[in-house]
Amino acid sequence: MSLYVYCLGEGLPAAAFDGVGGVGGAAARVLSVGRLSAVVSDAGGEPVAVTEENLSAHNRVNAAALAVSTPLPFRFGTLAAPERLAEYAASNEAALSAALARVRGHVEMSLKLMGQAEGKRQEAKVGGEDGGRDEAAGPGEGAAVGRGTAFLLKKRREALGEEDARRRAEGLAGWLAAGVAGLARESAVRVSPAEAIAVRAAHLVERGRVAEYRERVRGLAAARPDLRLLTSGPWPPYSFSDLGRVAEARP
Repeated sequence: MSLYVYCLGEGLPAAAFDGVGGVGGAAARVLSVGRLSAVVSDAGGEPVAVTEENLSAHNRVNAAALAVSTPLPFRFGTLAAPERLAEYAASNEAALSAALARVRGHVEMSLKLMGQAEGKRQEAKVGGEDGGRDEAAGPGEGAAVGRGTAFLLKKRREALGEEDARRRAEGLAGWLAAGVAGLARESAVRVSPAEAIAVRAAHLVERGRVAEYRERVRGLAAARPDLRLLTSGPWPPYSFSDLGRVAEARP
């Protein structure tokens, strides 16, 4: 038999999961693993399909755990044999206790930052058969050029544009970090200059300060109408759990 594992935690009463449906429709339940508790449901040995229904079930069970404690959630799709899960909890007891102390009393708030779409500069034909000029070239690059040179100049401009986008995104990440300073105990930030969402941030926030966090984000949004900030949560601390891999069960 294999188990689908949702989270590990302390003080997770079985009654908190009564009637909570897990992945594949299996009932969620609490399993004692040494000094900790694991929330699991019965599963087959095959990998779990990534579907909206299964993702919702995974989050629903972890949300039920968050309602009564601060769990360490596993990633979606974690399968383990009961004995392997118990072995993992026993061999990592000190690290798991430290991880629980790190997030205790906190939740994860998610924030996505998007800038306004920027118009792309139109460029004239470069180095074609008619010997056209590169109207978007930099200083000293305005003369008619051959195909090879035109290609290199284009790549240079693209590289400069990417570097500029990276600097802007990193600047926005710094502005955001300063804006939530004092409210986010820890942050996990990913900068993606080439994507519509330039900055994705996860903040570890005290449960009692979630309303204050939201108000701070509203103030940041009002100060920068050129940006779009989307926040969600509270979530279990997915980005701050640092759980190692539990070997998947095999028949």
